[in-house]
Amino acid sequence: MSMLRKESDQYSQNSFGLWRVTLAILTTLTTSTCVTTSEISSENSRKSAFTQHSHYDIYLSGSGIDTTPSPKGGIILVGGGSGCDDAFVWFTRQAAYGDIVVIRASGADGYNEPLIRMGAKNVSSIVIKSREASQDLKLLTMVKNAEGIFFAGGDQSKYTKFLAETPLASEINKAAERGVPIGGSSAGLAILGEFYFPAHKDTITSDQTLADPYDHRLILEKRLLRLPHLNNLITDSHFRNRDRMGRLITFMARLLTDKWSRQVRGVGLDENVAIGIDANGIGEVFADSGHAYLLEAKSRPNSCSKSTPLTFDSVTVRKLPGDTKFDFKNWDDTKTRSYTLRVEYHRLPIERKAEA
Repeated sequence: MSMLRKESDQYSQNSFGLWRVTLAILTTLTTSTCVTTSEISSENSRKSAFTQHSHYDIYLSGSGIDTTPSPKGGIILVGGGSGCDDAFVWFTRQAAYGDIVVIRASGADGYNEPLIRMGAKNVSSIVIKSREASQDLKLLTMVKNAEGIFFAGGDQSKYTKFLAETPLASEINKAAERGVPIGGSSAGLAILGEFYFPAHKDTITSDQTLADPYDHRLILEKRLLRLPHLNNLITDSHFRNRDRMGRLITFMARLLTDKWSRQVRGVGLDENVAIGIDANGIGEVFADSGHAYLLEAKSRPNSCSKSTPLTFDSVTVRKLPGDTKFDFKNWDDTKTRSYTLRVEYHRLPIERKAEA
């Protein structure tokens, strides 16, 4: 069995079956009719007014008075978890402390009170229950009038089902164009890049993707949204916590092999880590603990095919701690330490029981 070189902090050895991976350091707008609408008290927050519609629910917190400040634009990428308050302070500031719309596919109003506490005038959490919601005039008007838009965690396959090629997705793109900051955490983060993993057939692990880059669960899609500074880029969350370096590299390998892009970038964020990217493309890392990983590949992998383990030796990685700045418009001009990861496989010997 081969000796394996390993990275100093995490990504060393993963094994599955007869294989082992080495990640080695080398240096139309329509209106939908609601069936029932009722006003009730929210069970989750005394400060939220709850309105129930047939295709979505709304939890509203704040003054209830529409505000019209001028947002400063930007993107907030959050790796999941329940911390990283500084990132949300940044997002609220970029939204000019105006009206923030939180889009959800499940849950309730968990973001409302914290964002109000950080200075937002109003926070509306919209829980989408069907694709019809993405054509509803009231919902579209709320998004049109928002100074900030944020996608909560949950299940990105639902976001894909509810949003793809809908008036709501178009309205969010228009909001980004006029300078409204857009963001997301966990599943909400997964859908923000030009390329994304929709998880239509449940999740997939690093071991599974590395063993077979064309595993039936590994489906990639593109352009659910069109956001600034995220071209040729795919994201992943809970990064170190769920050991997702291998799967992000495989996502990138697939994008190159399938000729979706000549070069591809990846952003992997640990839990309680976020990157705020301002209107000029300057990103700032916020971290309670953990790191942001920025990956880039400019050439196709050595081997990326069905039922064959991935081999890839040209992925550049920048591992950024909190309080680091990075230029997302000019990756190559940003002076940060980097290293190259190599993905290779070694067949392990089969253990046989000694004959009696």
